[in-house]
Amino acid sequence: MLPLTLIAILSLGIVEGLDPYKGLLFSYYFYSFRKVKESYVVPILSSITYYMIGILIAVLLNISDNALTRGIMFFLLLAHMLIKLIMGKVLHYPGNMRPKILNVIQWSTLNSIIQMNVIVLLTLSILSKLSLILLPITVVIVRETTYCLSVKNNRILLNLTEYNFDYFYIITISLLSIVLILPLL
Repeated sequence: MLPLTLIAILSLGIVEGLDPYKGLLFSYYFYSFRKVKESYVVPILSSITYYMIGILIAVLLNISDNALTRGIMFFLLLAHMLIKLIMGKVLHYPGNMRPKILNVIQWSTLNSIIQMNVIVLLTLSILSKLSLILLPITVVIVRETTYCLSVKNNRILLNLTEYNFDYFYIITISLLSIVLILPLL
């Protein structure tokens, strides 16, 4: 795996893992309802269910790596970034907020579909099949670590909510787009 590809995958994983609106707040919500054990499972479960559909589609489609595919995926990533930039806060399923594991599964699966996560995972599958494993693992590690630290000091989670992670996400998707199109230039 090329270093630039690895940097793009890891930075995407770190940004998605630190984003409090992609599972960390739900973990803290469970914790506040004294569902401590479940609160530690939420980052893992939300990450797995968020990426599951995209990984399944990427594996089932098994897209070949050629110039046409890279070009199409590049433009899909650009459209994805533009939609995220314009409508980032709208692309979110609010759903049922009762602290239940089934709600976490429903919430993360529907958000995965609404936020067009499959485009990113199809792009990653073109770059490296290993990235389909590396991205979710990175997200789980960052989310779980951030949650464990925020339980000890809730100021961490509060500080993370002050940032607009959509912009960080767009930057990492831009890096992924560059890595995708670079061999064609």
